[in-house]
Amino acid sequence: MTLLRRIFSAIILTGGAALLLFILPSIVGVLVLTGMAALALVEFYGIQRNAGIPAFRNIGIVSGVALLVASYVSLNITILAGDTVQDSWRELPALVITLVIFIIFVRQFPQKLNPQPLPTIACTMLGLVYVPLLLMFILNLCFRWTPTDWNAPFSPTATALIVYLVLVVKASDMGAYFVGSLIGRHKMFPRISPGKTWEGLAGGFLAGIAASMILAWLWRSPAPGGLPVAEFGRLSLTWGHTLFLGAFLAAIGVIGDLVESLLKRSAGLKDSGRLFPGMGGILDVLDSLLFAAPAMYFYLRWFAHVI
Repeated sequence: MTLLRRIFSAIILTGGAALLLFILPSIVGVLVLTGMAALALVEFYGIQRNAGIPAFRNIGIVSGVALLVASYVSLNITILAGDTVQDSWRELPALVITLVIFIIFVRQFPQKLNPQPLPTIACTMLGLVYVPLLLMFILNLCFRWTPTDWNAPFSPTATALIVYLVLVVKASDMGAYFVGSLIGRHKMFPRISPGKTWEGLAGGFLAGIAASMILAWLWRSPAPGGLPVAEFGRLSLTWGHTLFLGAFLAAIGVIGDLVESLLKRSAGLKDSGRLFPGMGGILDVLDSLLFAAPAMYFYLRWFAHVI
C-alpha cells in the first residue's frame, strides 16, 4: 500500500512539475516554489517545536518568502526594470539576509521568560539556511544563464537543467529504495536512518549515473573536437563530466536525505508532514534536492561550457 501511495504521489508531482516547466508562465513556477518553501518552513519549525526548541516561526516563514522573491528579482532585474538598472539591485538577497539576521536578534530582546534564547535565534536562522537559501539555487538554475520575462514560459535551458536535476536525484532515491528493500543487509547509519543500507547506496549511485547518461545520450550534440557533448540549452557538458555529475548528485542527495532524517530523529518523528501519501511532507520530498541544487549549480558554473 505504501508503494502504491508513493507511485500515486510521484505521478501527481511529475504532472504538476511538467505543467509548470513547459506550459505555464515562469512566474507561476516561482510562486509555487515560494509556496513550497513556506510550507517546508512550517514543517521545519514544527520539527523544532516537537523537539522542544522554540523559534520565531512567523519571522522565519516571512523572511524565507522574502529571500526567494529577492533572489528572483535580482536574477531578472534587467528584464523587469530595464538595462539601466543599478547593480546594487543584484545584491538584494544579501540585503534581505542581513535584515533578517538583525530582526531575529532584536526580536529576542523583549523575551524575558524565554529560557532558551540562543536555541531560539539559532533554530530560526537554521530554517532560513536549510530551506529558502538552498532552494534559491533552483532559481539560479532557472534564471542565471537565461533571465526570463515573468509572463513567458521557462527557457529551454531552465527546463533542461531542472528536468536533469530532478530526474537524476529522484532516480537515485528510487534506486536506493528498491535495491535497499530487496537486498539491503548492511546498515549505513542506523542511529540516523534505520532503513538505509550500503547496498541501497550502491543502487542509488548506479541509478543516478544511469539517469544522467541516458539524458546525456538523449541531449547529445557533436562538439568541434568530434566527441559528443550533452546540451542543456545554453550549457553543454562533456560526457565525462555528465557521468561524474550523476554520481556527485546521487551522493549529495543521500546526504540531504540523511540530514532531514537526523532532524526528524532528533524530534522523534517519522515524517515531516502528511501532505503526500506514502512520501510524507514537503521536506520529505525536497530533502535530497535541497543540497543537490547548489551542488549542481556550482558544478555547472565551474565546468559547463556556455554556448
